[in-house]
Amino acid sequence: MMMRTQTLRPVARRRKMAGQSLIEYLVVLLVGVIVLVTGTDPPIQKLATAIRDYYTDYSYAISISSMPNCFVSANAGPVTVGVDKCIDLQDPKWPVDVSFN
Repeated sequence: MMMRTQTLRPVARRRKMAGQSLIEYLVVLLVGVIVLVTGTDPPIQKLATAIRDYYTDYSYAISISSMPNCFVSANAGPVTVGVDKCIDLQDPKWPVDVSFN
């Protein structure tokens, strides 16, 4: 019987130490969150502002980009051939238009 209680004590110590390290990790995490959130100009607010400004600039740059030239035409005497390079998938049509002058 004596051997059995001696083998259980190291396991109980490991559990107690594992619980203590969990508490230490939580305390360090809590301090880190408090540092990021509190103050007159918190760092998390600076990060949010930087991301918002970047997205605003990016969306503006995308909105002013030029549209592609989708229609190309070629003349060969009395025949004019036009090709639409940008097919509308909502209303697909034959992309080649041939007209005679």
